[in-house]
Amino acid sequence: MPAIACPHCQSRSIVRNSCEVTPMVRELRLTCENIDCGHVFVAQLSVIRTLRPAEQPNPTVRIPFGTWRSQPATPANDDSPPLPANDDHGIGIALAAMLDANMTT
Repeated sequence: MPAIACPHCQSRSIVRNSCEVTPMVRELRLTCENIDCGHVFVAQLSVIRTLRPAEQPNPTVRIPFGTWRSQPATPANDDSPPLPANDDHGIGIALAAMLDANMTT
């Protein structure tokens, strides 16, 4: 069962009640299950995209089409692994070649 973690203690929180804000947004009132925390807070649940069109669409509701992301999107700058923070990234190769040369003599 999906749950929302308490933003303070990370324990599971229970939805106590909710109310409709718009046809696409509900406000949820949650209570942390951790009795030592006891945080009560409000979250929003919203419709963000359509995966399959409705058979009985509401003409007043506009929901963008999208695809299901089975994995989180990767950042746009994640094209290659980052370079080491120091300048010795080539030393390992040089040491391995030197050790290999010493073993063959």
